[in-house]
This record gives sequence, C-alpha cells and structure tokens, in this order.
Amino acid sequence: MKPPSHQFRQRLSRRETRWVPLLLASLSAGAILQSCGRQTSIQPEESAPPFSFRALDLQQRTRQGLPAWSLKSPEARYDLRSSVARALRPEGVIFEKGKPLYKLSATTGTVINDGAVMLLEGEIRLQRLGKDPLLLSADRVLWIPQESRMRFELGPKVRNLQTQLSAQTATLLLEKDLLELRGEPTFQRWSQPVAMNAKTSDLAPELQGTFKEVDWRPGQGDLKARGPVSMTRRPPRRAGHLPPQVLKGSRLEGNTVQQAYTLFGPVEFVDAGEQSWFRGADLAFNTKESQLKNSAAFQGQKGNLQVQGEELLLDGKSSTASISRNCQLQQDGDELTAQRCYWNWKTQGISAQGQVLYRRPNDQLTRAERMDGQLGPGGGVTATTPNGKVFSQWRVPRQAAAPKPERPRPKAQPIVF
Repeated sequence: MKPPSHQFRQRLSRRETRWVPLLLASLSAGAILQSCGRQTSIQPEESAPPFSFRALDLQQRTRQGLPAWSLKSPEARYDLRSSVARALRPEGVIFEKGKPLYKLSATTGTVINDGAVMLLEGEIRLQRLGKDPLLLSADRVLWIPQESRMRFELGPKVRNLQTQLSAQTATLLLEKDLLELRGEPTFQRWSQPVAMNAKTSDLAPELQGTFKEVDWRPGQGDLKARGPVSMTRRPPRRAGHLPPQVLKGSRLEGNTVQQAYTLFGPVEFVDAGEQSWFRGADLAFNTKESQLKNSAAFQGQKGNLQVQGEELLLDGKSSTASISRNCQLQQDGDELTAQRCYWNWKTQGISAQGQVLYRRPNDQLTRAERMDGQLGPGGGVTATTPNGKVFSQWRVPRQAAAPKPERPRPKAQPIVF
C-alpha cells in the first residue's frame, strides 16, 4: 500500500476528533541509536526510522462515557510526523450501548491520525456476537469510526451456519445496522449447518442465486434484494445428471430472523427433471413453517397433472396443496372444476368442494357438492355429497341414419316421329 500523501496527512491532522488514544508502549529492547561519525552533509529528518512499540491500544468512548470501540496490537510502528501507526495482528471490539457487538481481527492494520481512519488488510474477520453467529470476511477493510462505516473489499462475504452472501463490495453502516452488498451479489445455502471456521469453497450448495443489489439489517433481519432474481436448487437426493430447479422473479423481500420472504412477480418456476412448472404473481414462502402462498391467479403442471386457479397454498409439513378459488385440474383426459380443491402429493388423494363438475373422456359428466378420490395412473374418483345425491349423465352419440334405397329410375320412352 502506498503511504498517505502529504495533503492527505494535513487534512486529517486538522480534523477535530474526540478520540483519546492510549498508546501504551515501551521502547523495544534495541533502542535506535544514531551514529556520530563525521559527515559533511546533514541527513534529512525523514530518514529517521519510526518508533517501534511493543503494543498498541486505542479506545473511543461515546458522549455518555460508554465504550464505542477498541483496537489492540501486540506490535506497532508509529510515525510521529504523519501520525500513522502500522500494527501487526490487530484485534478489536465494536460496542453497542456499551455491550460488545462485533469482534474484529486482521493480519495487518494501518491507523491514521490516532484512529480517524483505519485500513485493515490480510485475513479479516468481523464476527457478530450473540445467539445467531454471523461472520463477515474480506481481504481489505476501510474503517472510518466517526462515520460508523466499514467498507469491505477484495472478496467480501457474510455468512451464518447455513447461508452465505458474497459481492464485489460490502458496506456496513454500524449505527443503522445496515449491510449494503453491491456488484452482483450471490447467495448460497447448504442443506446442513456448516461450522463457522470451515471453508465453504469446497462445499456444494443446495440453493444458490444472484441479485442486482442487496440491503440487509443483520440484527432485525430485514432483507431487500433488487432483481432480476434468479435461483437454482438441486435437492440433496436428486441424481447428478438431472437438471436443477430454477426459480425467477423481479425482486425479493423478507426477514431472515422470521425466515419469511416474498418473491415478487412475474414468478416462474421450472423443474425439468420432474416435468413441472409454475407461472403466477407474487409468491410468499416461510421456510420455518415450510409453507408457500400465492394469492392471485396461477397456472402450473406436475407430470401429466395440469392445474390452474387462485389462492394457492403449499404446506410441506402435511404434503398438501390447496386452491381456494376457481380450481381446475386436468389429467389424462379427465377434467375437474370446483370452487375449492385439496391435493396430497404423497398419497395422490384429492378432494374438491363447491359446484364440482367432473368430466371423463367418454363424455360422462358428474355433478356434486363434494368429490373425493385418487389421482394417478389407474386411479378413480368417487363422488359423494352430504345427502348422498350424485348426478351423472352420459352423452350418447346419435347413430347415423341409414341411407334410403334409391328408387329405380323409369325407363326412358322411345322417341316417336
């Protein structure tokens, strides 16, 4: 890194700061001695080496007297003229309302003007403390404490036990509890928790996606990802040769603490391996409850079953799907319409309620208030109603009328002259 320019040092030295640096250090055992040899020229003052300290300790407090942040290093070199300290293996703590919030470590650090600006380099780890572990890492961080701003560069990543977000740059606004990811952020999620100190580059994620920009509040969990949004998922038990599932939308909003999200439409889902697809408006899904909702009109297909309607609800815990309005199902020539439909995709059981109309390929038409049955190859549908009445009708094609026999034509009379 190039040393700060003279103009930059002057601008920082004139800046009024409230930091009270505690440079607790003692001169190293080998004190710097200048030779007294006879020389005709005077050596410039800049050639004097900087002071070498055994320790560096910087602290800042709030106006209320509570600790704001601290930075320590077992070894540092300090330049009095430029007010620049270069520290090895610095470690620090960032506080919130007097309590530790983040724990910081780096390979090297450059402290300018007693903490007005700090540049951290090497292996940088910023760990958020609390019940939900969170780790931010990068190879370079520019920290301006007075602005409560930390800019992560050179491969920034933020991750917890199962998810990771990476981007070209990441800016953490400490007072706002806001993390801004810019430069095509990518998302990864693993099917099983991964230790915080483990390397994730060799792990194959179950779910990964791309966004345009991401704003996230780690403490509250609020997440806004501007799109287009594109995600791919490969279920753990799926064979490697089958294509992954693909989900697309315009933007994603939700909360990572509540694990509830909304993917705004138009939404498109394709699973070529299962011959399934979905098209519709906004999708709301809750990963904690294993539920997915769509409150508008939609169309979809799974295998040879085609579905359309309004207000879709998928419940992963009960393996059921429900359509609350204008349900229409088609399979192998059978067509079922009703006000409401319920389907269990494990047992293939189906229930339709409200003005049920069931049409078979042989033009058999059945009407009922409720119908229960089984979908799938060889399955049938049994129609039932509260009072036991079911109305069925068949359309029998009329037989074509036999052609009438032609009457013999009269013989032509001879022509007489």
